[in-house]
Amino acid sequence: MTQQENLWVLGCGDLGARLALNIDRDKYTVYGMRRNPLVALASKRRADAVNWRRGDATRARDIERLLVTGADIVLATFSPDEHTPGGYQRAYVETASALGEVIPVLPKPPRLVLWVSSTRVYGQSGEEFIDEQTPPVPGSFQGEALLKAEEIIRAAVPAACIVRFAGIYGPGRDRLLSQVRAGRCAPPQPPQYSNRIHVDDCIGFLLHLIERHREGWAPEPLYIVADSKPVPMYELQQWLVKAMGYTSAHLREIVQTSVRRSKRLGNQRMLASGYALKYPDYKAGYGALLAAEG
Repeated sequence: MTQQENLWVLGCGDLGARLALNIDRDKYTVYGMRRNPLVALASKRRADAVNWRRGDATRARDIERLLVTGADIVLATFSPDEHTPGGYQRAYVETASALGEVIPVLPKPPRLVLWVSSTRVYGQSGEEFIDEQTPPVPGSFQGEALLKAEEIIRAAVPAACIVRFAGIYGPGRDRLLSQVRAGRCAPPQPPQYSNRIHVDDCIGFLLHLIERHREGWAPEPLYIVADSKPVPMYELQQWLVKAMGYTSAHLREIVQTSVRRSKRLGNQRMLASGYALKYPDYKAGYGALLAAEG
């Protein structure tokens, strides 16, 4: 009989709920920690897939109270309650500090700690290629907070695996589609490269790491998770506008950004782990999303 393991998702939101719905529940029991679990239940995140527990992840005592009962895997996936320096400090730096305080003193440490971060730690621009060997140079308070949190986790839990997601899209994450529908687009020149990952591949890769580690495989300490085709935003928007049934003239409002962010992310380490992307490029991912919308 398969030994069932406890998987704790701290800051359990959309990603955590999706993971719980896709995991093998004969192998894992998923617990979700949130300050207010009723918010998750009200948003129809299924109660039968996640065992909700109340706790504040910026408080070490709350984390310890829950994890001391047994945690085989800990997945930390937080999002800020407001897009301000203080919001990012609470969501990432304070939670990393609290988790880093608790994990080393647990009577039975988890076999795997996964910390979800973002490729926003790379503030570089200029179309350069970036992989896990590239030193991050944050160009915003968001990137600085994300990187600081990573450093705290790495110091406290050296075996932790940090996963940096590129721009996530998919059902319920359709900001770009809304922009195209409104006729807004990026300037054609200079190109502003976009790096994206479908939410199903975010969940798929996390489950891949969990399962492979269960089999005795050791993950790398850091992964960039992006699809295999960085693309200039204008080119992506031109493809979308045609796929959505508009003419090119529909994109009539060019939106200039104050800072040109343009880089190309490499996903070779992710692919070398044995993970096969469900949506290897934007055409596959957005094509499926538009087909589902009918």
